[in-house]
Amino acid sequence: MLIEVLPRAADVELDGRAVGRGSRAVPAPPAGEHVLRVRAGGFEPLERTLPPQSLAGARLGAALRPLGFGSARPVDLDEPEGLALAGAHLTRAGDARDAVDYAERALALDPTLALPWRVLGDARAALGDPRRAGEAWARYLFLAPDAPDAARVTRAIEGVRGGTTIELSR
Repeated sequence: MLIEVLPRAADVELDGRAVGRGSRAVPAPPAGEHVLRVRAGGFEPLERTLPPQSLAGARLGAALRPLGFGSARPVDLDEPEGLALAGAHLTRAGDARDAVDYAERALALDPTLALPWRVLGDARAALGDPRRAGEAWARYLFLAPDAPDAARVTRAIEGVRGGTTIELSR
């Protein structure tokens, strides 16, 4: 079975036994009730009771909710808007590496959404990668040309092109 998790450094346990960190393929346990636990520093832990049928070939996914994110929006591995909002929160909290992962997962699910591109740009800028930040911000503006922050993002892109590192705040 395949276990996919965010953040990538999360500790994964199945039935109280560590299976490692991050996403991985593991042998399916025999049919019966099983418990999946996922934990990472700075995130709310997740515990899920799995269905009792055979898990052979199953895909189990978990995206942990960042601490302080609140409960206004679900954070699910297959829900791009919630992942993008969680990524924005992570960037503001200073966790740009995980923010990139959350934004990239959101974009893998729906590359036509504007917000994950904005989040990806902000996170890459925070990581000191202005060229890739500018590319992500440009895609954001392409998808949301009338965004309320369009002028600020445009100035950030111009700064990147001019060799100045720009940090946007939301």
